[in-house]
Amino acid sequence: MKKTSKFIGLSCLLLVCFFTSRAWGWTIENFTSEITLGNDSTLTVNEHITVDFQLESKHGIYRDIPVRYKRGSVNYNLRLKVISVTDGNGTDHPYETSRKGTYTSIRIGDPSRYVRGIQTYNVSYQVERGINYFNDHDELYWNVTGDEWDVTIGEAKALINLPDEIDQKEVTWKSFTGPRGSTSSKARVYWEGSRLVATLDNIGPREGLTIVVSIPKGYLIQPGIFLRILWLVQDNGFFLVPVIVFVLMFLLWFTRGRNPKVERSIMVKYRPPPELTPSEAGTLMDERADLTDITAMAIDLAVRGYMKIRQTTSTKLLFLSKKDYYFTLLKKDYASDRDLKKHELSFLMGIFESGKTEVALSSLKNKFHLHLPSIRNSLYQGLTRNGYFSARPDKMRKAYLGFGMALIIGGIFLTRSFGRLDLMISFPLSGAIVIAFSFIMPRLSVKGVLMLYELLGLKEFINRAEKDRLERLSKEDPTVFDRVLPYAMVMGVADEWAEAFKDLYREPPGWYESSAWPVTGFYTALLVADLGEGLRTMGATFSSSPSRTSAASGGSGFSGGFSGGGFGGGGGGSW
Repeated sequence: MKKTSKFIGLSCLLLVCFFTSRAWGWTIENFTSEITLGNDSTLTVNEHITVDFQLESKHGIYRDIPVRYKRGSVNYNLRLKVISVTDGNGTDHPYETSRKGTYTSIRIGDPSRYVRGIQTYNVSYQVERGINYFNDHDELYWNVTGDEWDVTIGEAKALINLPDEIDQKEVTWKSFTGPRGSTSSKARVYWEGSRLVATLDNIGPREGLTIVVSIPKGYLIQPGIFLRILWLVQDNGFFLVPVIVFVLMFLLWFTRGRNPKVERSIMVKYRPPPELTPSEAGTLMDERADLTDITAMAIDLAVRGYMKIRQTTSTKLLFLSKKDYYFTLLKKDYASDRDLKKHELSFLMGIFESGKTEVALSSLKNKFHLHLPSIRNSLYQGLTRNGYFSARPDKMRKAYLGFGMALIIGGIFLTRSFGRLDLMISFPLSGAIVIAFSFIMPRLSVKGVLMLYELLGLKEFINRAEKDRLERLSKEDPTVFDRVLPYAMVMGVADEWAEAFKDLYREPPGWYESSAWPVTGFYTALLVADLGEGLRTMGATFSSSPSRTSAASGGSGFSGGFSGGGFGGGGGGSW
């Protein structure tokens, strides 16, 4: 009697354990995926999932399908569209789709209704970009069941329908089974009519079935280059940053960088504007105080009688000659001269520092560059203060240049931190766009545009150089050639100006002396050529400074493939 009681008790305990385990567990009895590949490379996937909730009450299941992958250092997104979700009788199941990180999640079931036992879910969806393209073949690399289910799968089957015109003899395949990363295969793969079939039984939790099918080139249509670029930009949002930056910079330039329009045409001007020195004229015309503008100041100050320029030639070893230029101060009280503008005063003080009255250009080497910032600053400040610029052009350029460089450097650091190609391209490219726009962002005011038109009118006069008019001007003002010459130099038309006066200007000027004239004689072309060489030498000398010393998978499944690789896959659960 006691033995019978023990047997009955043990049997009851086993039954309780059995039913308890059945009540709190569920399984996937069958997972059949029918994959139809179209000639346009789209995939239509019909998943037939039969589950057994046993005694557990559930609303349904959810299916998580990966749609975002990594290809190298860029994102690659599948285009997935759910077509329908039905039960075994073809009746629609309620479902919701949502994005969970890199997955599209399909939650199936009625939140107000529970189900138990055997349930069937037919999930149909369409996929774009699910094919890998190689030089010698195209490839379907598809994770059929997914390897992220926490339950067992009793039977899995993949039914792959290829386009009818594909010859089965040209198709090769591989399969992988087991947990993610496994290269083993226990699946049976075979042709069933025109359909390729892969089957696998008794799949454990976190295991799956992956199939790779190689298709000869020429059967599938690969998306065009423009569509691929569009997808690349859509998948990697930072690629849009340069486009946005370009649009913003264009709008900034259009609204704040363009010179204002004025109702006036360019008219020929026969004399330089008295309001601007040649250096200011050159700075206004190209919105920057360059060395040509600064060296032309030497000619202008000499013409106006503040100093004299003398060119000398000395013979050195092996009969080699060396030229130098001497500046002789003529107005020693220039510091108190109210006719001098601030940039001109800085220029003279830079040459005749320490009370010197005669200075060799060669002696200014590696020294005069210290005065260039103050000269440029005075030029920009004076033109802006007098209303020719809406804002200082040098500071405007520096602001945009700084922002552009920050984008480039920031992109480099972000790339090193995240290793993403879109960051590596988008931020430096955006910085380059900002830097490119920085050169055209300085803006003239209305007053500045009107003055620009006057200067262009003077340039037009120099280019035309009508002989009879020049003769009249020379009689009215014998200094017209000298006074206009530095303006012609900053405008780049000094040779034209010299050619126009070759028969009118025969005596050498008092403000410049050349060692070559006693031999060659004087003529305007030689003067301009001599001055041109002198200006280049001055520019090189003025700017010279001492040298410093300083102590998914886009890979093929046939080479390196594994279970869980390729597109598709994922997993799911119950809820």
